Amino acid sequence: MLFSVFLWLIPVTSLVYDFRTDVTTNAFYSTTDASTNATVTLTDFIYDDDVTTLAILSTLNSDAPTWASYNGTTRATVIAGLTANTTRTLKVSYDTDALDSTSWDTILNLFPTLWIIIIICFPLAGLVAILIGR
Repeated sequence: MLFSVFLWLIPVTSLVYDFRTDVTTNAFYSTTDASTNATVTLTDFIYDDDVTTLAILSTLNSDAPTWASYNGTTRATVIAGLTANTTRTLKVSYDTDALDSTSWDTILNLFPTLWIIIIICFPLAGLVAILIGR
C-alpha cells in the first residue's frame, strides 16, 4: 500500500515543477574566432541555477554546443563545442521561474514536507480505522 502512495505522488511533484517553471528561449548571433567557445548573457535567470535544463541548438551542423559554465549572478553562460572561425545563430532554451509571488513559492517549497506527512499518516490512519472497526 505504501508503494502505491509513492507511485501516486511522483506525478504530482513533476506537476508542481511544471507549474513553477516556464521554458524561455533566447537566440544569439555568434561569431567565433580561433576559440571554440562563446559567451552569451541570458535574458532571465535559470530556475534554481539548474543548468541541466539548458538546451542549446546551433544553425551549424558542425557545432556540438554544450554549456561550459553559468554565472547565476550575471546570467553569463559560456557555450563550448563550437566550430572556430564561423558565424551561427545559437538558440538557448532553459527553465525560468514562472511565479512572481513569494507566498506561492513558500507554499510550494513546503510540498515535499507535506508529502512525507501524507505518506506517514495515510497508512497510520488506515490502520487506526481498521482497529477501531473491530
